[in-house]
Amino acid sequence: MNILENIYNKSLNIESNFKKKRVLFIPSESYDAATLCIIEGLHKLGFEILTYVKNNINSWFCNKIIYDLNNIEDSIDFVLSNLHWGTKWSLYNKLYNKVPYILIDGDDRLHNDNISDWKNKYNNYIKIYKLEKSEKIKNKELSPYRWMEEIGNYKPDIVFMSQKYICNNNYFFLPFGIIDYYYKMNKNFKKIYDITFISGPGVYRDKMEKFINHLKIHNPHLNIFNQKIYGNDFKNTDIENFIKNDDNVHSWHRWNMSENYFDILNQSKIVIYPPVNNYNNPGWESKRPYEILAQNTILLYFKQKDFDNSQYPLNEICDICEFSEENYEELVKKIETLLNNSDLLKIKTEECYNNSKKYFTSIPITRYFLYNINNKI
Repeated sequence: MNILENIYNKSLNIESNFKKKRVLFIPSESYDAATLCIIEGLHKLGFEILTYVKNNINSWFCNKIIYDLNNIEDSIDFVLSNLHWGTKWSLYNKLYNKVPYILIDGDDRLHNDNISDWKNKYNNYIKIYKLEKSEKIKNKELSPYRWMEEIGNYKPDIVFMSQKYICNNNYFFLPFGIIDYYYKMNKNFKKIYDITFISGPGVYRDKMEKFINHLKIHNPHLNIFNQKIYGNDFKNTDIENFIKNDDNVHSWHRWNMSENYFDILNQSKIVIYPPVNNYNNPGWESKRPYEILAQNTILLYFKQKDFDNSQYPLNEICDICEFSEENYEELVKKIETLLNNSDLLKIKTEECYNNSKKYFTSIPITRYFLYNINNKI
């Protein structure tokens, strides 16, 4: 844990370097796991999150709505934005870049685009979503459709990117992280499944499902869960109206969490996570690895070789978690090593849980985020 521990120690109390403890948040209107983790972390570190005119899907639980941006930069530490649709880039015309402009790119990589940086993504979104002129539409908390504003002269001072590949060497990697809600879903069930793989759409998932089916046939003594899981949502009553009335425009439904899904994770000794679809898209980063780790189970995963999380490496939480890309023989050896040694299984389970809690919850990730801002500006 050389890198993680080094960052952890260097960034302790970094929030004290930000004297105003206030952030202006000019956000996308779509659910964004990477941004949500940072907003939660900023809030827990005592920052005030300011949004203009309305609540936002990623900050509703802590934001303070303001209606005037005059001289706002004199009372904030930085301005934070994220991508996808609905970001009001025009608000930057009211600002003077007195404080840093920070951009979080938590979006999927683009098909047939090896670079997939934030500018390319914006250029793609402006083509597929409506260019909106009406301030009435843009100020609605529940939009009838997805819309865009022209980005104008906006240029971020620092970019954090979740689906970062080696070619994106000008950006900082940002993991999705573990938010508090994941721990609330942990019921500390008895571990009844030896191996779990949650299937779903995507090339990598299809290959892993075939492998798990083969493993299941040839190892009848193992209790293997290999299915899709839906339903029995744990509903957040604080935002029930948003979830009910959003016609999958903002994706407010993503605040609901399937109890069935989390219960299976929580009852598993080992959960396997491959990338989703192709080598280049949508990338590797996902909510699932962090949902798994919050359920006190061992995560076994592989990632694409070009996926670059070296600035904040997940494999440092436990030396058994990562295996080589699509190396199923190595995966089998790791499974056998764990399941044939109950003491080792317990040790590695505790390592995964404790170290992910230390390094991948919202506060340490936000301190890493703040450290890089403080260090570069």
